[in-house]
Amino acid sequence: MAENDLYSEFENISNKLNDLSSQMASMKEKLSKSLEENEELKIENKNLRKRLEKDTDGGKDFDPNDLPSSRLNLEDLYEKGFHVCQQFYGAHHDEPCMFCLDVIYGKRDKKQ
Repeated sequence: MAENDLYSEFENISNKLNDLSSQMASMKEKLSKSLEENEELKIENKNLRKRLEKDTDGGKDFDPNDLPSSRLNLEDLYEKGFHVCQQFYGAHHDEPCMFCLDVIYGKRDKKQ
């Protein structure tokens, strides 16, 4: 009889652990989405501030050698530790990635 009690206690703890694991996975997914949305909002805010500054000062400080806003966004993501290249997009990087740097600073359109 004691073996049945031990087995049922083990089964009970195992079920609780599975429930806890699924709750943790759910929380991790929600946190990830929240952090992603936060970063998107930061980038959007940054771009809106730049646009506001440009509109208020008449665009006097325009430099044609500056990166376009789309590449500034990629640069910002890359500096936060995320790959922006096609091969590893979205993965974290620890060392410089020549593919990402090429995407950000590579071929530039003359039109801008």
